[in-house]
Amino acid sequence: MPPEGYTTVTISDELAEKLTRIMVRHDRSSYAEAIEYAANTTLVQEDEITVQELIRMLADRADEMD
Repeated sequence: MPPEGYTTVTISDELAEKLTRIMVRHDRSSYAEAIEYAANTTLVQEDEITVQELIRMLADRADEMD
């Protein structure tokens, strides 16, 4: 995860491909919008999570699926 104050992360090629599919299927114009869409439509949790936690969860999930 990026150090505090930074707003970018490095993601795997596999995760980038999956986010691209979300962008195409759901008319999103950026990875950030694709991540937001995925979070809003697929995460059902009572506790709020940070964006960094969400990105880490998505990356872990993508690695598990391969």
